[in-house]
Amino acid sequence: MASALYGALLGVVWVVLTTFVPQPADAIIFWSLICIQLAWGALICWRRTGLPFATAAMIEGSVVSAGLVVVALIGQPFPNLALASWVLFGCVAAVGPLFLLIESRVNPEKWREWKRHMETTTLWEIVTGRHIPDLRKSGA
Repeated sequence: MASALYGALLGVVWVVLTTFVPQPADAIIFWSLICIQLAWGALICWRRTGLPFATAAMIEGSVVSAGLVVVALIGQPFPNLALASWVLFGCVAAVGPLFLLIESRVNPEKWREWKRHMETTTLWEIVTGRHIPDLRKSGA
């Protein structure tokens, strides 16, 4: 449930930014925040779990977000991307979930433990990075 609330929170932030902040500043602010949160999450993920593909998914998402900041700076703020940018965005957006699928197959014990941990996670824990359990100490 917390993951759904997090998605809703991102939607609300996007609507507020696009309503009250002019383009391209709205896209630059939003994607910069996502970039920073994913980079920070990748660092926490690696330190607490040692899961390489989950960490790579967060790094990839951070890089894509940084790329969306760059294209906004050159005059193509999301969602007003050129066709080539949409194709690129669509392809790289598929890589993150693919990494997570691979992780679930490569490290099933740690993945199941993280999934169990997420069942009781709150929105605040996701926002603050506390949703990532310390799986290195648990022996999973």
